[in-house]
Amino acid sequence: MTKKWWTKFFFLIAVTVISFLYILPTFTKVGSDPKSSYPFSKKINLGLDLQGGLYLVMGVDFNKVFKEIAERQSNSITERFKDKSIALASQSLRTDGVPLDDPRVIIGFAAPQKQVVKDLLAKEFSNLRFTDEKNDSIELGLSNEFRNDVREKTLNQSIEVIRNRIDEFGVSEPQISSQGTDRVVVELPGIKDVDRAKDLIGRTAKLEFKIVDADGMQKVNLTQLITDIEKEKNVHFVDGVDSKFSEYVKALNEGAKGKIPEGSEIAFEKHGQVKMPMLLKSKAEVTGNDLQDAQVTFNQESRRPEVAFELNAKGAVMFEKLTGDNIGKGLAIVLDGVIHSAPNINSKIGARGVITNGRGNYDESLRDSKDLAIVLRAGALPAQLELMEQRVVGPSLGADSVAKGAFASMLGILAVFLLTAVYYRFSGVIAVASLLMNVVLVLAILVWLEATLTLPGIAGIALTVGIAVDSNVVIYERIREELRLGKTIHSAVEAGFGKAFKTILDANVANGIAAVVLMMFGTGPVKGFAVTMIVGIITTVFTAVFVCRVLFDLYLKKQEDKNATTLSI
Repeated sequence: MTKKWWTKFFFLIAVTVISFLYILPTFTKVGSDPKSSYPFSKKINLGLDLQGGLYLVMGVDFNKVFKEIAERQSNSITERFKDKSIALASQSLRTDGVPLDDPRVIIGFAAPQKQVVKDLLAKEFSNLRFTDEKNDSIELGLSNEFRNDVREKTLNQSIEVIRNRIDEFGVSEPQISSQGTDRVVVELPGIKDVDRAKDLIGRTAKLEFKIVDADGMQKVNLTQLITDIEKEKNVHFVDGVDSKFSEYVKALNEGAKGKIPEGSEIAFEKHGQVKMPMLLKSKAEVTGNDLQDAQVTFNQESRRPEVAFELNAKGAVMFEKLTGDNIGKGLAIVLDGVIHSAPNINSKIGARGVITNGRGNYDESLRDSKDLAIVLRAGALPAQLELMEQRVVGPSLGADSVAKGAFASMLGILAVFLLTAVYYRFSGVIAVASLLMNVVLVLAILVWLEATLTLPGIAGIALTVGIAVDSNVVIYERIREELRLGKTIHSAVEAGFGKAFKTILDANVANGIAAVVLMMFGTGPVKGFAVTMIVGIITTVFTAVFVCRVLFDLYLKKQEDKNATTLSI
């Protein structure tokens, strides 16, 4: 065997070993202990249809959202016109005789001031459109662009609130997505306490501004203190395990009494799996109830993204005092007990302020700023969510689906294996080995991607085997054709794999395009099917072209040693 073949062979062995190590925790208890030294602890996440759980469709009450926005716009018009010394004769909000999601603001004024009023409205209230005009009054509605923007942002903030609630509830792989322009779909696999989950999702987000206790952090080795408390109180938190982060933090603060300054508390800033502890002042002087809005803006000098926020009158007074008394200190933005950002206070801030995100490159900073704006809005303006649909899938039904789905898939796969081995003889056995490798690779990649396996996903794996064996059929029939033309064994195999590659690639690219479309536009089970299909297509090309060829070359070497003149194909 050549050096090139041995390189391929050892690469195949390495991929096989790593794949088996990846999927082992899914089928055994290996790696389940948090203290285990096993390098891979991830498992394949089972979807709602496989392990049972809760399926909810929540509708966003945009009628209420647009009415509240129209009221705020109306108040802003009054304040702005007062600043400009323009007297308004009347002001009202109209909801009768117009669409419920399109309330109108009507302002009255002296007829000679009509043009001045129109110019000021057009210049400073671009979010409004003119719907009716009279000599002494103008009717305004929210612009279509603004309404669409509000819908998108409201859905995003609703998803953010729900995601925070679900993370707190301890569900390992929730599926949360928007449906249309006014609904949010929530899938909670493995959930048992349905009523509590619904209550948790429906609560208002709790946003707080707290001062970072920098002096306390200098006096206390916070990382060591947390380690000592974990050992002393036997308190641990592992992502993905059925435990609640808030209870973990609460236990830490109980154990830290007398060891940290009075009036301070331990909190964490989370970035993925990384949790950075901080000491915060326990008292929150300003909360999300005082926040009106938050938007991503760009610094005029540096052109870096930042988050501009606006407080109501009460919040402005309190925030001005809070920031004025703590210039140079960190201000933690805490949502549901988790620190989302802790920028330094550079100056006294009143009704309006700016949060600068200095971490990372431009794209990372823009993404983080958008996320922070959503988080702030989630605390400031939680949309009213109405339960539109609820389905509870029992664990017994999920277990039954797993059993029947697995049985049907295994039966189909075994049938393919047997037929391939019988029809193509020993070459068929090589094909079966590559098909087994294909299945193992699909499962390993699903674990690596932390994808959720659904019942249609199992069907996708079975279909992957069917597509994969079709690739082997194309290769083997081409080899048979070359042998019938009188070519030597080695030449026939070389031509068979070479000429079949383009056909295999074309077929799998076509299948891949269809799967990508399903993944982009499908939801729930359809998307789960598409994910396994895409993974299966990638592994099919690899196993049919690479794995099968490496094993076939080994078979050819054995045939050459026996001076054989035929192939078992």
